Amino acid sequence: MKTHVLVLGAGFGGLELSTRLSESFGVNLDVTLIDKSDAFVLGYSKLDLMFGHTMLDAVRLPYRNFVKPGVNFRQETITAIDPNSRRVTTNIGTYEADFVVVALGADYDMDATPGLAEANFTPWPVPRGYEICSPHSQGATRSLASAGPPSSARRRPANAP
Repeated sequence: MKTHVLVLGAGFGGLELSTRLSESFGVNLDVTLIDKSDAFVLGYSKLDLMFGHTMLDAVRLPYRNFVKPGVNFRQETITAIDPNSRRVTTNIGTYEADFVVVALGADYDMDATPGLAEANFTPWPVPRGYEICSPHSQGATRSLASAGPPSSARRRPANAP
């Protein structure tokens, strides 16, 4: 029976690990890669989207194009992780594995930094950030974000004294 590895998240970490496992073990290892999205978008390319230098389809890399021996991609939303039983539940089903790797990336707690939500800060999730910030969208650009929250020296909330 093959060893089953469940990789949660198909960002840099999940893709790199899945690739290395495939290159090292091929079809002798069963890897299931789960992500809620159907495509990867490199962070820096989002700047080109926002400033109108490219369109989303040009920088969107569908996961169906990442074909690696022994790796099966599933577009599903993870709803529960039980680390003790190595069981993961998604919106479609339940998976059990010999190893579970959590590579879900970071998420922003908008309420943790005063003024962040009110200033329309966004870490550019695609497509939401593209729709909000892109010159291709109907509205004007509302915010330009960096990898972290803006410092008070660069940006102050509108209601700040």
